Amino acid sequence: MPRLRARRAGADDDVDIDMVPIMNMFLVLIPFLLMSANFLHLKGINTSVPVQAESAAAAPAEVPARVTVVVQLEPGGIRLSALSDAVPGPDLEDLAARLPAAGDDGYPWDALRARLQAIKARYPRSDTMILIPHGGARYGTVVRAMDTARRVDEAPLFPNVVLSGKVG
Repeated sequence: MPRLRARRAGADDDVDIDMVPIMNMFLVLIPFLLMSANFLHLKGINTSVPVQAESAAAAPAEVPARVTVVVQLEPGGIRLSALSDAVPGPDLEDLAARLPAAGDDGYPWDALRARLQAIKARYPRSDTMILIPHGGARYGTVVRAMDTARRVDEAPLFPNVVLSGKVG
């Protein structure tokens, strides 16, 4: 009997467990899981900031002028105007228009598209539009205005849309 007790006492010794393989597995598994996780999805709309235009004196005379169309989304409709250094003031005033509210969301998108097409036909090199929404404009309305200005029937209209705040 004393021998059995001696064997049992020796069998109860602490045994060190080798944790290195488990740690190696987690070392590989954790970065893999982090790389495959999706934390945040961001979507964006490409826009640019206004820049100072080149002077009219630097442009060659035979090249048609460019205009920058300004579209202001107001609660009562859309105000349309144009800016250019190379086009005289009376011609720019002819491009200005006020489109009264219409449609289900309050804006006349077809009339805006028709006016933008007329401006593009008159000044084909023009490719920039400045969009100025009012303070209460909804995101969907701003996106729809940008989409209306960018293309018509797969033809580019004013692909460079600049989102701006009202100045002055």
